[in-house]
Amino acid sequence: MSRDDEARYGRVCLLVLNVCPFTLRQVIDDYSLRHAGSLSLCDFLEKNKHSLFHLYAKKCCCKHLQQNRSPLMYKSQWDSLFMQNTSSCQKGKNIDCPCKYDCKSGITTNVMDVTLCCLVINNICPGVDVNHIKTIREIRNNLIHAESARLDLLTFNGYMNRVKTTICQLTKNMSTTLHTDTVKKIAELENRLMDPVELRELRNLIIDQKRFTELEVVRMGLL
Repeated sequence: MSRDDEARYGRVCLLVLNVCPFTLRQVIDDYSLRHAGSLSLCDFLEKNKHSLFHLYAKKCCCKHLQQNRSPLMYKSQWDSLFMQNTSSCQKGKNIDCPCKYDCKSGITTNVMDVTLCCLVINNICPGVDVNHIKTIREIRNNLIHAESARLDLLTFNGYMNRVKTTICQLTKNMSTTLHTDTVKKIAELENRLMDPVELRELRNLIIDQKRFTELEVVRMGLL
């Protein structure tokens, strides 16, 4: 494995795991306050709690059945946004339901990783181009499930160009400052030197994320 191939893999990992979440969090904050007219992120999540719950659970007190064949949101992701309350919902007495949860007070988008950001945007932020979100998730999944921690120049350029286009489109209507800062972050990554220690830490992070995903899938009975 060449050092250049390893470095290219590391740069794209940093792009998807660091820069993309930063941008997606800004998209959610902007949407919740400017487009949805919410007072805070907590207010926005509370207004959309029922929709989010059905990404996590198949049914609830409303008797609505989730249309997806399997849950889209892991329990750990739901728990990062909501906490149980003392609700005595009679319809949901024997099943889990959104009435039994409140959004965590003072919550910020910093608790959301790239996957949870994508879920939130796709499902409760109508008007945001889902194709952009699909691109980010696709590349993130390709990196996590790659057989080796390396990228040839052609694949590297393809990933960088696709993510750069995606992020530019997402930020262009939000803030000139955000757009400029994001483009600058990407440019810095394209030729960034990656030392062996940083590469090893990134590989370990990717391995941890893959194991976490597999564990959550097992917990939810999807395997």
